[in-house]
Parts: sequence; C-alpha cells; structure tokens
Amino acid sequence: MESLNSSRAAILKKFLELGRARDLAALRAMVTEDIRITEAESLPFGGEYVGWAGYLDLTHKVFGKIRKVRLELMGTWDGPQQSLVAHFILNAVSKRTEKEISMPLLEIWEFKNDKISAITPFYFDTHLLSLLL
Repeated sequence: MESLNSSRAAILKKFLELGRARDLAALRAMVTEDIRITEAESLPFGGEYVGWAGYLDLTHKVFGKIRKVRLELMGTWDGPQQSLVAHFILNAVSKRTEKEISMPLLEIWEFKNDKISAITPFYFDTHLLSLLL
C-alpha cells in the first residue's frame, strides 16, 4: 500500500485543489477523453457519466443540490492495476432541505498514463443523500 506520497495520490490531491479553484481547463487536462464516473443508481444523480461532458453533467447535478461543500481527504491506499482508494469525509448542506450532510465516502480512482480514467464513489448512506437531495 502507498501513502499520501504516492504519485497517484499526488494526482488526486492536485485534482482536488484545481476543483476547489474551479480551474476547468486544468481539470480537463488531468482526465482521459473517456473518463467514466459511475454513481449508485439509488441516488438522484445515479448512473454512468462518460467523457468531459459527462463529468460536467454530473458536477452540475451534484453541486446544484448542495452548498458549503467540504471534502476532507482522510487517506489513500494503493489499489490494484493503476488504481487508488481514497477515503473522504463529505460535508455539505442540502439546498432543498437546508440539513447538513456529513458522512464517510470512499472512491476508487483509476488511472491511465498518469491521467484519471475512472472514479467510482461509495457513499456511506445513499438513502440519506436521496432524502436530502
């Protein structure tokens, strides 16, 4: 297992920094053309999102429903075949209900040639997210 000093963890951390800065051009340069993000079907934004357009579509769906988003990276672990498991704490406020959301989130990040090729999130409580979003 690798720690936060791994090359894949460094890519993840840079991606998060650029996301916070809303630097879309730099973010796009960090992902493969066919990036795939798969969200649980039980979520209001569930499904598979492919390519940069898919990434933007998902981003608008998620961030259109929450505010005060704080994604705290707690740790990373090296996964098999160019992947990384990231442990986050997701903190946000539902725009619809104004209730706070705070829960663990694990994501599997896959890489090709030092670019992000896939992200698969696993939320601790998809039922709660569905109720609040």
